[in-house]
Amino acid sequence: MTLPDTAPKPVSRTPAEIWSVARADYLSGESAPVVAERHGLSLRSLRRRASLEGWRRTDIESPEPGNPPVWERGLSKADLIELHPELGEIEAVHAEETIQLLFDPTPREFRQFAFRRAAELAATDSPRQALAWMRLVQMLERTGERIDREGAVLDPVDQLRAAVLRRLDEEIATPENLGNRPQPG
Repeated sequence: MTLPDTAPKPVSRTPAEIWSVARADYLSGESAPVVAERHGLSLRSLRRRASLEGWRRTDIESPEPGNPPVWERGLSKADLIELHPELGEIEAVHAEETIQLLFDPTPREFRQFAFRRAAELAATDSPRQALAWMRLVQMLERTGERIDREGAVLDPVDQLRAAVLRRLDEEIATPENLGNRPQPG
């Protein structure tokens, strides 16, 4: 892939001939560090130019445009749950887990949540976001014991608020109350 004529070329003090040879080496399958060292280029500059100009090594296959995973097909959450009812159970567990984290978190549960989120993102080809969540996991590992020693994460007012919300949730969720909800008018 070449840049359109309107796109600005990267500014470089390196002669065009060196870039041309470096490009040919890279496209033939040489790794970026090897090409950079061979031609006296910085690895960062080589990778930036390769990215900007769309250089693709011959030894790396381009991903085939097959069927995307079900979560990337433009379906709503309700459509996905209708197609796969087990996703409804997962959604219910996720909602309960979120409430737990909001109102009565423990360092261990928070680490587990962050780790699962990192795993989900890694599985869906979002490595940068997965890495950010893994950094959070590491920070929580370093601070978790101190938080446990220092006591509750939430102050007494937050604990009271959580208890009230939990009680309201339990009252609303009972079968006899589900049929007696006021209908929007």
